[in-house]
Amino acid sequence: MPPTAAATAALPPDLLARICSLLLPGDAILTVPRLNKAWAAAAASRVAQLRKAAAALQEAARHSWWLGDRDYQCFSIPLWALQEAWPQLTRQQRAYGAARAAFHGDLATLRWTLQQPDDAGTFCCSAAAAGGQLEALQCACALGCKCCAHTCAEAARGGHLAVLQWVRAQQPPCPWRSETCSAAAHSGHLAVLQWARAQQPPCSWDQWTCSAAAEGGHMGVLQWLRAQQPPCPWSEETCTAAARGGHLGVLQWARTQQPPCPWDERTCSAAASRGHLAVLQWARTQQPPCLWNKGTCSAAAKGGHLAVLQFVRAQQPPCPWDNWMCVEAARGGHLAVLQWLRAQQPPCPWDERTCSAAAKGGHLAVLQWLRAQQPPCPWDEETCSAAARGGHLAVLQWARAQLPPCPWDESTCSAAASRGHLAVLQWARAQKPPCPWNRGTCSAAAGCSQLAVLQWARAQQL
Repeated sequence: MPPTAAATAALPPDLLARICSLLLPGDAILTVPRLNKAWAAAAASRVAQLRKAAAALQEAARHSWWLGDRDYQCFSIPLWALQEAWPQLTRQQRAYGAARAAFHGDLATLRWTLQQPDDAGTFCCSAAAAGGQLEALQCACALGCKCCAHTCAEAARGGHLAVLQWVRAQQPPCPWRSETCSAAAHSGHLAVLQWARAQQPPCSWDQWTCSAAAEGGHMGVLQWLRAQQPPCPWSEETCTAAARGGHLGVLQWARTQQPPCPWDERTCSAAASRGHLAVLQWARTQQPPCLWNKGTCSAAAKGGHLAVLQFVRAQQPPCPWDNWMCVEAARGGHLAVLQWLRAQQPPCPWDERTCSAAAKGGHLAVLQWLRAQQPPCPWDEETCSAAARGGHLAVLQWARAQLPPCPWDESTCSAAASRGHLAVLQWARAQKPPCPWNRGTCSAAAGCSQLAVLQWARAQQL
C-alpha cells in the first residue's frame, strides 16, 4: 500500500510541489493522490502533464506502424497499485503491466509480475530491449521469458547496441530478421546498423531498410546503405517513404543516383496525404514528372489538405478525381475541403456514400451541410447504419428527424449491436414505428461478444 496521510508531515506547498516534480511518473499519478488533498493538489499540474504525454504517445502509436501496439511505453505502474488491481486485470492487462515495468527498468515490479501463476511475460523481453534496460532483460530471461526476433528489432529501434550485442551473444543467440536493420535505419542508428551487418553471417536486410531510412529522413543512413557492396536494395517504396515524411532532400538525392531510385503514383499520393506541398511540386516539375492519379486527390482530401488539393487541380491537365474525394473529405470531417470541392466548375461528384461517410465519423455539421445543398447530397439506409455503427446517436436522431426522414432498415440495428452501442439500439427500437430488426441483430451481437446487447435484445417482446 502507498504511504498514509498520517505518515506525511505538514510541508509548505512549494516544497510539496518540488517533491512531486521529482517522483517517478507512476508514483505521481497513482500514489500521491492517495495521500491527502494537499499532496494531490501539489501534484495536479505534473499529473496533467504526464497524462497528456501518455495520451500523445498512444495517439502516435495509433498512427505509426513503427510504434504499433506499444502501450508499455507509458509510465510504470507502482508495485503496490499493480498488486492491488491484479485480481481484476485481464491477461492482456497483466502482460502490459509487466511490460511497462520491463521498459522502465522497474526490477521489483518485474520480478513480482513474472512470479505470478500466469503468463504475464509475453512482451517483457521486447519491452526491456525497447527501453534499453539490459538488467531488466536479463532478469526477464532468468525468470523464463523468451527473446524473439522482435526483441532484436526493438533494441535496434532504440539504438541500444549493448542490449542487441548481449542478446546475440547468448546460446543460442536471439533470432533476428530484416526488421532489425529496418528498425535501426528508421531511427537513424547507423552504428547499430553497421554492427548488425558486420556480423557473420550479417543480419539480413531488404528494400524496406532503405524505405525506413527514407521515411525517417536519415540521409546519411540511406547513403551508407546504398554504398555497400552489393548495395542494400531499394524500390518505389523508398521514394514513397521519403515523400510521406516530407524529406525533400532525401527524395532529391535518391532520384539523382544512377540509375535513379524508381518511383510511381504512390510518391505523389504519399506527399499529398501528409500535406507536403513542396515535395509534391518538386516531384511534378521533374522531366518526366512523377506520375499521379486519383489517389493523389483522394489522399489530400482525406487529410484535409486544401492547399494541396487546390494545387493539383490547378495543373494542366488537372490531377483526376472522382466521387471518392467528397467521401474522404466527409469521412475526415473536413467541411472546408468539401465545400471547395463542390464549388468547382463542374463540381466534384458525390453520391450516397458521402453522407454515409460523414455519419460514420460522427460529423453532424458536415452531414447537415450536405443535406442543406440544392439539390441535397443523396442519402440512403447506409447513412443510418453508419451512424449506428459509430455510436453517433445525435447524428442518427437528426437524420431521422428530417422530412422525409433518412431511410433505415434492419442493418441499423445490426450495426449498433455489432459495436455494443446499446443506447443507440434502444433508441432505434423505441421509435414509432420502431426501426426494423431481424435475427441479424442477435447474430451481430453474439459474433462480436456484445453480451449486454444480446441479453437486452432477447428480453424484448417481439
